[in-house]
Amino acid sequence: MKLLFIFFAILLLSCGQGNNRVEKEQKAKDSVNTNLVEPSENLNEDEWEAPAEVQEKNPLEISILNLYKSMEDKDEQEFLRQFPKDFKQFQSYFGWDTPNDAPHELYEHSVHYIEYLFYLLRTNKYPSHEKNIISICENGQWEPDAVNYFQHHVVTHIKENEKYNLINDLSDDRAKSVLFFLFDGPHPKLDAEFVSHLNASKKQILEDLFETAFFDDNENPDPFPDDQTNSTYTLSDYVKNEHFFIRDVDINNDGVLDKIVSSERYQGDELLLFLNDGEEFEFTLKTINFSEDGGNQIVDAVAEQGGFFIKTAFPDRGLNEAYHHIIFKDNSWILTNSVYRTQSSNQKDAFIHVCDVTQGLNMADTHFFEKLKGMPDEVEKDTVCTKEML
Repeated sequence: MKLLFIFFAILLLSCGQGNNRVEKEQKAKDSVNTNLVEPSENLNEDEWEAPAEVQEKNPLEISILNLYKSMEDKDEQEFLRQFPKDFKQFQSYFGWDTPNDAPHELYEHSVHYIEYLFYLLRTNKYPSHEKNIISICENGQWEPDAVNYFQHHVVTHIKENEKYNLINDLSDDRAKSVLFFLFDGPHPKLDAEFVSHLNASKKQILEDLFETAFFDDNENPDPFPDDQTNSTYTLSDYVKNEHFFIRDVDINNDGVLDKIVSSERYQGDELLLFLNDGEEFEFTLKTINFSEDGGNQIVDAVAEQGGFFIKTAFPDRGLNEAYHHIIFKDNSWILTNSVYRTQSSNQKDAFIHVCDVTQGLNMADTHFFEKLKGMPDEVEKDTVCTKEML
């Protein structure tokens, strides 16, 4: 009897514990269910499931600092996004602060930023950004150094890549503002090749600018003369002329000193050669001294073995020089080669790129300057140039 009683007692105890376990499990499930958070009906399913690390970052603010960082990192897309989009901002970054007679923040390094911009445009990977350089030209006014350098690069980019549509597609009002900037300067000069690619309305705008806005008492007031005449140059026209300098150099290797006449810095790009015939100096060639609007300016014409060279340099701080070597061969003056020297940076570990570029050009050629090979771009420098430590 006692054994039967003990058996029923154990059976009741085990049933009670089983019920308690079931109740605890159910409570646990209920607890989990009540704490689950259902996704909102208004929340996109992709956003709900996307991990945080793939969410799009907010774009950086437009600033000089972020432009500098993108240049240092060679972040092409960010550099183009950060680069100024209008003349006022461009000038405030790279130009001269006239009221305070001091450079703006990136003035001293403007060459590198401008060159990198046009290098990226030449890759043809960012065609939409070409319109930005036109936007910078609007309401622009000439000034030395960075602004002048940018002006020169815009004209060169349009000509070399035949992007005249960037001008022709503008409204006449915008075109007038852009063309004014592109040809503005101390001594405006008409570029016949550039003009030949403009449509009728844009040609008329440029003609009006040269006849009014660009009028200079010291220049021919008619920029589109009906008759072209051959000018006669005499050495006496340049003696004691403050806009020119004269050097005594044997330019044809006959053992007699001749005369080289060149425009002074910022006074143009004329280079004239006069041969000494024993009695007088006879004009023999008018060409260029390699000065660029907004770029390198003439420094000197120097005699060397077999000929002479023209040295130019960027008038800003830093090193950016060119040496154009010229010889007299087969009754012609031939540009044999150009040596470009530029400093890599202003850091302690900076060096000088020395790039010797073969030319082989006749300086009497009408299209001589168009064929001139310039400084290799940023990518080519590391392969075609040598390096000199400072």
